[in-house]
Amino acid sequence: MEKEDDSFSMIHNPTEVIKLLYSKSKVYIHPSHQQHDFIPGYLTMIDKTSHDYYVAWTPESLMPNKESFVQVDYNPENNQEITGNTSNQQRSPIIDIWPASTMINCLEDGSLYAFSSSLDTIHSLLIIPPNFSTWYGQLIINHKNGQTTGPLWFHDDESTSTVYQKRTQGGSERVKWGGDEFIERLSQLVPVKRSNREDGLYYVNPEKEMAEEESLFESAQMDPVIATLKEARWTLFEKLAQVTKFSREAAANLFHKPAAITENETVRLTTDDYDSARLFLAKWAAGLADASEKNVPSEQKYRQVGLWGHGLEEETGLGVFEIVNSQHDLLTHTRTEPVSEVEWSSWFDPQGQLRMSEDMVRKRIFCGGVNESIRKEVWLFLTAVYPWHSTALERQSIVEDKRQVKGGFDAQWLMIEQERKHGRIQRSKAQDRTDRTIDLYANETMTNPDPLFLHGGTNKHLERLKDVLCTYNVYNGTLGYVQGMSDLLSPLYAITKQEHLSFWSFVHFMERMKFNFYKDQSGMHHQLLIMDHLLRFMDPSLYRHLQATESCNFFFCFRWLLVWYKREFPWDDMLTLWEVLWTDYLTDKFHLFIALAILDKHRDHIIQYLMNFDEVLKYMNDLSMTIDLQDILQRAEILFYQFKQRVDAIDSKREQINLTNKSDFDQSLYIHPILRELLSSQ
Repeated sequence: MEKEDDSFSMIHNPTEVIKLLYSKSKVYIHPSHQQHDFIPGYLTMIDKTSHDYYVAWTPESLMPNKESFVQVDYNPENNQEITGNTSNQQRSPIIDIWPASTMINCLEDGSLYAFSSSLDTIHSLLIIPPNFSTWYGQLIINHKNGQTTGPLWFHDDESTSTVYQKRTQGGSERVKWGGDEFIERLSQLVPVKRSNREDGLYYVNPEKEMAEEESLFESAQMDPVIATLKEARWTLFEKLAQVTKFSREAAANLFHKPAAITENETVRLTTDDYDSARLFLAKWAAGLADASEKNVPSEQKYRQVGLWGHGLEEETGLGVFEIVNSQHDLLTHTRTEPVSEVEWSSWFDPQGQLRMSEDMVRKRIFCGGVNESIRKEVWLFLTAVYPWHSTALERQSIVEDKRQVKGGFDAQWLMIEQERKHGRIQRSKAQDRTDRTIDLYANETMTNPDPLFLHGGTNKHLERLKDVLCTYNVYNGTLGYVQGMSDLLSPLYAITKQEHLSFWSFVHFMERMKFNFYKDQSGMHHQLLIMDHLLRFMDPSLYRHLQATESCNFFFCFRWLLVWYKREFPWDDMLTLWEVLWTDYLTDKFHLFIALAILDKHRDHIIQYLMNFDEVLKYMNDLSMTIDLQDILQRAEILFYQFKQRVDAIDSKREQINLTNKSDFDQSLYIHPILRELLSSQ
């Protein structure tokens, strides 16, 4: 007869005494991104018999009597003994924890997610602390049989013990978050070692794994050129470290205080040089890569993008075949010439009405952008000033109607003195020297009409820009003027050169961009959260490196997303990028795949050279005005198709599992619901 599973023995022995060693309240399961779906529970450590330790998570709904758990949660030193009871009248939270092999579809009480695991069955733990984009830290448990449990989310701001610690220890800075507490308590029971290779990974009973890590070395089969470059890099770092160590020690001896080092300009410059050495090497490596790519055919060049080039099959339960076997189905050279004036005209009948499908027009613009000579008219379609199937006469009428409506908004801040004063204030705020290198705005020979608020000269186009922003402030008084809006308006006015047309283009543009300018930054936070999940899904290795460098707040993406890369690309490229994004051809969030493409292109250099937040931020900011737009557009498109293919493959795999064995749950096949937003179009 086979030995009974330990978890079942807990269930079958209702009188057994169990010692509760650790209890943490408000540890949640997040089945979806909707807060009302979150399931609160208790994470516990249990001594079932003599040093037979278990880790368990139990939903609160299965714990009618929580007194012992609350006491241990409040006071970790106050271990409690619990007698098991499996009767229907008094269900014990520990006894009712089910092993993974007996899980059933019982979602309402959270029992589907309950588990108990002997420490002997646990291989490792992945601990992800809270960061800017992920408010709550999380724990993932990896078992020796390949299964994973979690993620378990520590809602520390709700936890009884954490709130108590903050109140009694004099502030939150001295309080550990839940994951740190868990690891600290676990290490008192069994050996726990942090991985040297994987940030946040902890081995449980780690003798074998740590021995393997310590014996790792560079492969003898390494390409000789790569080996030479690595050796040169190591040598350079070693020399720089020696110089910097000498400089820092000399400065410390001179000033007798480490803090005084920064007061010496020579030492500060030496230190800065060392700190920027990795940044220099990253840029140098990126330059070499760009040079080498110029002679590579696009069919080969883009075979190294994303999932194709990073060997990520080990990161997922899909397997090698399902991830990389569809390469031939994905296009690698879809960029075309811009739509010409002749081609554009051929799409309309004699009445000026579009004769081909709107989807085909959007696809063509997505693939190539448009020629400068037709940009004004095309943008009025793309920004919804013109309906796609309107006639030429209808468009003339629309323009006149919109001119009159805008005049009504103008009157509201021109005719009332109080609002006129407010308008002047708004005009002053709107003056942030946007696009002064563009000929249209460069000449500032006019006297400024608002000398109390503005300095320097102006010109008629700058004044019209400010007028449009003031009119928008009346049109959308709730949002008002926020710095950065002028970045979005300026190209619209530069292309249309008419106040009423640029105003209505701006109105429609702001319908999709207004979330970026909310005062609570909720719109930006949501986009950065999508970026967090997208990068974790598409490139876990780069994501872990950004975690290690404390860069998972994606702060370097903030300016990119806020004004749609307005300050990252030269003017003409930016115009092309915007018309590509406006098409919503693949998704209305293609701008996030642009960000992913930039990261993907530079990911190897980031991982190899950049070791802290400042270096990552500096490197990414310095890409401004150096990015090859067509290359990034091609990469972004490939990454979108890879993303969609992977989502489809995971959905298919989950469906197969559901059809064959519903108890077979693989966490790597979980897709966060927020990622599905990327597959929608407006």
